[in-house]
Amino acid sequence: MARYRLTPPEQALSTVSRAVDLAWGHIGNDFFPQRERGAPLDGRLPDLSFEGAQRRAAMGAKILELLDTVDDDTLPHDWALSSKLVRYYANSWSQDAEHYWVAIDPTCSLFYGPFAQTAYTGGYLFSSINPTVAGFAFDKDGDGERYLTLLADITRMLWQIHERTAGQAQRGIRIHQPQLPAVRTLLQRLRSTAQAVYPVAAERLAALKDAGALAAEIARRVEQGVLPAFDAMISQLDAEYERLAPAEVGMDKLPGGRQAYAWLLRQHTTREFSAEQVHAAGHARMARIQAEMAALREQLGFTGSAADFADYLRRQPGAVATSADDIGERMRRHKDGIEQRFDEFFHQRSAYAYDLVRLDPALEGSMTWGFYHPPVPEEPRGLYHYNGGKLDSLAVIAAASLVFHELVPGHHLHLTLQRDNEALLPLRRNASVNAFNEAWAEYSATLTGEMGLYDDPHDRYGRLCMDAFLTCRLVVDTGMNALGWSWERAKDYLREHTLCAEAEIESDTLRYSCGIPAQSLAYKLGDEDLLRMRENVRARMKERFDYRDFHAAILDAGALPLPALEWHLDRVFPGA
Repeated sequence: MARYRLTPPEQALSTVSRAVDLAWGHIGNDFFPQRERGAPLDGRLPDLSFEGAQRRAAMGAKILELLDTVDDDTLPHDWALSSKLVRYYANSWSQDAEHYWVAIDPTCSLFYGPFAQTAYTGGYLFSSINPTVAGFAFDKDGDGERYLTLLADITRMLWQIHERTAGQAQRGIRIHQPQLPAVRTLLQRLRSTAQAVYPVAAERLAALKDAGALAAEIARRVEQGVLPAFDAMISQLDAEYERLAPAEVGMDKLPGGRQAYAWLLRQHTTREFSAEQVHAAGHARMARIQAEMAALREQLGFTGSAADFADYLRRQPGAVATSADDIGERMRRHKDGIEQRFDEFFHQRSAYAYDLVRLDPALEGSMTWGFYHPPVPEEPRGLYHYNGGKLDSLAVIAAASLVFHELVPGHHLHLTLQRDNEALLPLRRNASVNAFNEAWAEYSATLTGEMGLYDDPHDRYGRLCMDAFLTCRLVVDTGMNALGWSWERAKDYLREHTLCAEAEIESDTLRYSCGIPAQSLAYKLGDEDLLRMRENVRARMKERFDYRDFHAAILDAGALPLPALEWHLDRVFPGA
């Protein structure tokens, strides 16, 4: 029950509008939405200080206090969805200061990690900042000052990471020893990139006055500002730091980590699950997948064990990629297959082209697969940045599943349709909800099987291998962060249940335990949730059920917490 007297419907709408404006005032000024809109970047990088976390917490609390007076059921349908989305954001922000020392969100997308220096936190942030810096256009008055402001903002953000790391150490919170080598390598590579990319040659400044003086000032700020900040971050992680760091991985090895993980689990799944419930669900799901894999091996006439079949697959011609480009070409072939049946299942296509490019090699050692990035002005295609450094990879065997998840009908279709949907408020067009994003992408990889795109038994087995890999996350993520599992036990579980190469097993288990804990739980929990919602709609609609209408109802609403999505579908498809 609300703590305050509920307002009348007309006042409720005004209250939600105010809450939306407060939330959008924060999100709309973040780096990523600005970059995607092509807005000038002049000092809008994330504030990673404790004071910034306190400001976000105060804002979140204020929004929640406003929305406590609102009954969503009295609102117009779309405003009710906006109210539910803003509650999700505000609830997260309201706890930023409480969990600051053990969970931070450098990308401002609610992807919290214990440390700002891992590939999936700061590494991902800088992989987006660096192309923006490299492609910065100097063609009008003020551009030089904006670039100097951007360099100052990068420097400020690096020192905030340094200060937080020092504050963490004072509280007994240090990067786990197994994660430190990858962090050190990443920081050195990011420093080298900054040294090579951030200075600007005078000829790039030819359109501006005093180009030579500006080039010299840029070089000075890089040498005296950016690079010393990187050096301080690198030297901070010295031998004494490592000696005092936890030898084992996981949030529960950090002061306050167990409580923060319980919060992150709810944040990333948008459901009230416990770690024990998720862990048990992972084991049950794995048993079902292994039965399906055994049946498919039998269908293929293979009489050996799962491990024997894995060895057999790896010996087949083409099972191991010959180069990074070879991995990309394999994925690109599957990308073309979806187009033939797309219109039978979807009403609307993306207006943007999409493709695959190799991940920045600086990230390949500590990032298992890669990431999707939506179109931006300097690159009008949606791109999946795939890891090209692991030729003996599950990505080779499960290329079809990975492409359908990352591109179409997965992330690329969802994110570009959402961003271009003028019927949605700006907040909704830029919304990111991990549970929804990954539920939709993994549902897409499942749907493409129903569309007949895994007709080759080896592709079907590859899809089951990817399904098993993602299901492992339910077990090992909760195991390492809440249930006392060691890193070695988690790696053994992946060795037993997946076709991952050893480098993939190492980087992904570190992702769960040291990078972005609980984020990986959204994939298979969300996929199952979305499939359940679909079958509920099918049962209500009976012969009137249409895949295209169901998918349009989801994509037209944009990213939502899963309870809000279910609320939405129950009203769009009420049945008889």
